[in-house]
Amino acid sequence: MDLKKAIILSAMVTAGTTVFAQSSNLKKAASNIQKYEELRSTGSAQLGTSFLKTAKEAIDAASVHEKTKDLAETWTYYSLVYASLAVDEKSEENATKAAEAIAKAKELDKDNKNASNLGVAEQNLYSFNFNHGVGFWDKKEYQAAYDSFSKALNYMPGDTTLTYYAGLAAIQNNDYKNGIDKYKQLIDKKDYSQHKAVMVDLPKLYLSLKDTTSALEYAALAAKAYPNENDAVVQNIELNLIVGNEAKIISEIENQISKDGNNKNLYYYLGIAHSANNDTDKAYAAYTKAVQIDPNYNDANLNAGVVLMNGIREKLQKVNEDKSLSNNQFTAKINELKEQIKPAEAHFLKVVENDPKNESALKGLKGLYDFLQQEDKGKAIQAKIDAL
Repeated sequence: MDLKKAIILSAMVTAGTTVFAQSSNLKKAASNIQKYEELRSTGSAQLGTSFLKTAKEAIDAASVHEKTKDLAETWTYYSLVYASLAVDEKSEENATKAAEAIAKAKELDKDNKNASNLGVAEQNLYSFNFNHGVGFWDKKEYQAAYDSFSKALNYMPGDTTLTYYAGLAAIQNNDYKNGIDKYKQLIDKKDYSQHKAVMVDLPKLYLSLKDTTSALEYAALAAKAYPNENDAVVQNIELNLIVGNEAKIISEIENQISKDGNNKNLYYYLGIAHSANNDTDKAYAAYTKAVQIDPNYNDANLNAGVVLMNGIREKLQKVNEDKSLSNNQFTAKINELKEQIKPAEAHFLKVVENDPKNESALKGLKGLYDFLQQEDKGKAIQAKIDAL
């Protein structure tokens, strides 16, 4: 996926001249970085290159001058200059210098007089590291991308997009532990656009670590957060069935149905649970109930047709294996199965009516007509499949 870069527009605070009474270099650095930032904020950073260069020369001198090297203001403007240089030149070295200057300025700034300008420097470092991370992502250097996003989070803690990107980078690098850590920080951010993806992916990440207990826990959370989202609910059902919680998950769905008997999705999920539990009759009954509530429910219609055909296929296998049947008995059994399978046609046709290019439904019809030996219908459906 493509990651979007960060755009930061920040405003510096112009300091009073009394701050710079002891150093013309400090004053020159402040004046020139101010001019540069003003141009950068209007999208004209290139026009301010000379100001940035002058600011660098001045602040380098001020940072070693006896009268100014221990002033919080000096390291504040040092951080501003080098953070801007980091962004302008895409320089990791300058970003490191800016970060070190921020730490030193905060140590010296006992009264927090420089907090606003330090905030600007931090925003620039956030932008630098964020965009640096996107660059590494684009080059598929996922460990470096994760490291850059993590650095950016130091300056913008709690940023949802940045936290998500850091999680993605960790996951792409098979660093599931850190991926999980970042994703879990987004659990309570329900308004975040990728929240559902995070909730649905967390159980999968735990499975990658072979932590089934946690996978079940977070699958349940995802289903609770998104009770009407197929991928979240089905995942919870499937995980519970895998670990042998068939009775538990079916009971939970049936309990919900008792409270909301007209919820078509609940019957659909019940059908999935019964189907996964190899109870085709109950699965078909659940799917047909969902279709009764909404005749145009494509997923339920498709699954109803499929589960019915699968059930007939199992019965057909038993008939074929029963060597005790006479020819007449065998024919009678086959005709009986043909009658039992016919309702699948209506389910598949309804799906095709709503979605003419639904390949699964078309293939279901083709298999059905082949079994029923309805050659003309089978050819017509095959033509539609070939035309997809």
